[in-house]
Amino acid sequence: MGASAATVAKPDGVLELCPVDIGPLLARVSAISERVWRGEDALKENDFAVFHHTQHIVFRFIEGNRDPETFYSNPAWMAWQSLLLPVMEQAIAPYGFRAPQFPKAMLARLAAGQVIDLHRDGAGSNLLTHKIHVPLITNPQAFFVSEQRRFHLATGHAYEVDNIKPHGGINRGADDRIHFIFEVYDSAKTAGAPDR
Repeated sequence: MGASAATVAKPDGVLELCPVDIGPLLARVSAISERVWRGEDALKENDFAVFHHTQHIVFRFIEGNRDPETFYSNPAWMAWQSLLLPVMEQAIAPYGFRAPQFPKAMLARLAAGQVIDLHRDGAGSNLLTHKIHVPLITNPQAFFVSEQRRFHLATGHAYEVDNIKPHGGINRGADDRIHFIFEVYDSAKTAGAPDR
């Protein structure tokens, strides 16, 4: 791992961070066509079986999903970053990071009436980053699941989730659920330094 990689503390299931202004981002997301969703989803790096009913638009990802310092930006990042960065910066304000890095960023659309199977994020980067969910479109029957507990994540709030324990999603509502999901670490902290 890189010199700045430090193991981070994970919440117990879900930790609500703060409200965020999703207005401009939501307007843009609401205008995404089915053709764009299909096309971007076909390019995704995280094409695992647990996401069989989930479409993604991946803006940033980690090479080999191991070292968060080896992330790269897809072309969509350039078109979207002016809408994404303000949400990301608001969401992580409670951490007080000096030099935040965002190695993963994506939209995830879970189809109505479907689930994301319980899984653990793997490959090593999950130990080194905080995983943040910002619900953009949801419904009362949509839940984040951590082990056997269900959490309803409210629109316009940021949450850190524990991606080490088995987790997944349930959308029993009539509408698709769309979250903006990203990972963050403080590059000013070095390995062995306390996380918070």
